[in-house]
Amino acid sequence: MIALLVILPLITAQAESRGVGIETEIAVLSDLGMIILAATILAFVAAGLKQPLIPAYIIAGVLIGPMGSDIIFGTALVSDPVFIRALSELGITFLLFTVGIELDLSRLKDVGRAAILIGTSQVALTFAMGFLVALAMGFMETDAVYLGLVVAFSSTLVVIKILSDRDELETLHGRIVLGILLMQDIIVVIVLSVLASSNNGAIEPVFDSILKVVGLFSFAIVLSRYVAPRILKVVSKSVELVFLTALSFAFLFAISSHVLGFSTAIGGFLGGLSLAVFPYNLEVANRIKPLRDFFAIVFFVSLGMQFYPLSDVGNLILPVIVFSALVLLLKPLVITFLCILAGYERRTSLLSGVGLAQISEFSLILAMGLAVTNPTSVVFPMTLLLALITMSFTPYLIRYGNSIYIPFSGTLARLEKFSFMKLKTELEHFPNKYPKDHVVVFGAHIMGMEVIETLLKLKKDFIVVDHNPEIIKKLVKRKIPSVYGDLEDAEVLQKVCLKDAKLVISTVPDEDDSMLLIKRVKSESPDAMIFVTAKTIEHAIKFYREGADFIIHLKLLGGREASERVELALKEGPESFLKKKLKEIELLERKKRTELVDRLDDTLIKEIDELKAQEKLKTSELLGEE
Repeated sequence: MIALLVILPLITAQAESRGVGIETEIAVLSDLGMIILAATILAFVAAGLKQPLIPAYIIAGVLIGPMGSDIIFGTALVSDPVFIRALSELGITFLLFTVGIELDLSRLKDVGRAAILIGTSQVALTFAMGFLVALAMGFMETDAVYLGLVVAFSSTLVVIKILSDRDELETLHGRIVLGILLMQDIIVVIVLSVLASSNNGAIEPVFDSILKVVGLFSFAIVLSRYVAPRILKVVSKSVELVFLTALSFAFLFAISSHVLGFSTAIGGFLGGLSLAVFPYNLEVANRIKPLRDFFAIVFFVSLGMQFYPLSDVGNLILPVIVFSALVLLLKPLVITFLCILAGYERRTSLLSGVGLAQISEFSLILAMGLAVTNPTSVVFPMTLLLALITMSFTPYLIRYGNSIYIPFSGTLARLEKFSFMKLKTELEHFPNKYPKDHVVVFGAHIMGMEVIETLLKLKKDFIVVDHNPEIIKKLVKRKIPSVYGDLEDAEVLQKVCLKDAKLVISTVPDEDDSMLLIKRVKSESPDAMIFVTAKTIEHAIKFYREGADFIIHLKLLGGREASERVELALKEGPESFLKKKLKEIELLERKKRTELVDRLDDTLIKEIDELKAQEKLKTSELLGEE
């Protein structure tokens, strides 16, 4: 692949020198191929070093962009940067469309008020800091306003991608981050509309623009509540129809936004929001995931490609350093403090803060708008550098958020006395007696709930740990000992008395978490038995060697269960199998009612009831024949 990366520009240069040229179709194919090839090579390197992929994509863009290609190869690798920039804008539109789909508003009902308070306060405070710092550094007022706006917003695209990859969207800090991002997106949409209409200084176009934005947003909400569920229910049986319907909504809103004078990215986001209908949004997101990943790669690579060598780059070094520090340090501190004031626990608050330590893709759109009206402004190159730096740091900040929290735990604890709300007590329930020789269960989803039901039948003392606040609330409601958190949190491990546990069970299929748990248990409670979950045989062997007593291998367990059912069907016939089937239906009914009842519609519950009644009728008829 490296050889191709070197040979391709040489072939291109030779063709141009002979006057042959490259036809448009071949040029487009060559440019796209170069982007994917460079991204693949750098992704291999990053994966081999166990590093996040987003910085690798951005570096790939720098290498094949105007600056990197001239220095390394002496010729341009990309023949049509205008096309790539247009593709990048389309990529932003489509990526924000997928972001809107995943923003299921029902998941934010518990953090909605806090998100509004934190989001609006953070935007105002961060804008003020950016504006004042820019003025202090000698920027003109207009540039200072734009720089304040640039640092005020965070990247919905980057944060949701990373949290989704880490399976943290359903955590409490994940929901807080989603709520803040949604509030920021609403504000930035209004800001973009105001800036687009205020060039002539008149007030009427500003109000007209705000009215259009509110109308488009309201239209998206109405569609998501009343129209989209009916459409998606009809097309959900066909993969192609789901895919085409999603694309149609994306382009419908993007074109509408453009016609109204706004960015197509705004329309893409609102189009996705109009399809954020549970459970259909999960199906839509799954169908368009490959397209989303493709545009994500194109966006990040094209972001790096826009880095041009600047004649006055020396004058930008200090401002970029100062504003990078503002985004990476002060902005997370502001969000953390606001979360603590709103009543959230200090670790959750800090994880929410470090997750938002970057500028937004909307910041690039804001800076591009200023570059069009004022080409001499340095705001756009500064914004580009800030995006490269802060977006590259984000995966590391989120990955090592717990390590960042530990040294600041004491300081943050002192800030909790300023909180005017207390929310954390809702997410834990402990027995009256101090637990000892008990069982600790990490993860209370489908498999974890089976373990919990078994422990209840055996009347054993146990405590459950899960990072999904909704699951913990349901356990607390049932008076089951439980606490919100994860095994990386030392304070949670103290609460569950890990050192006195007799058995520790993890149903979380994450290699790093399982390794950490094995080491923690072996150091704090050497005599305790350890059950962990593995995705692969290699992981299972590794966990056994590290000291685990039993490995829950998902695929092997599924295979064993299927083999037992095959044997039962062949030996005992359909009569016995029908009874097993009826029990499975009853189990599914109980699971759906206890775990997803708040998010299921009446139609689905009715279908389960009808299926149960049909199977009972078949069983009674079969027994009657006997």
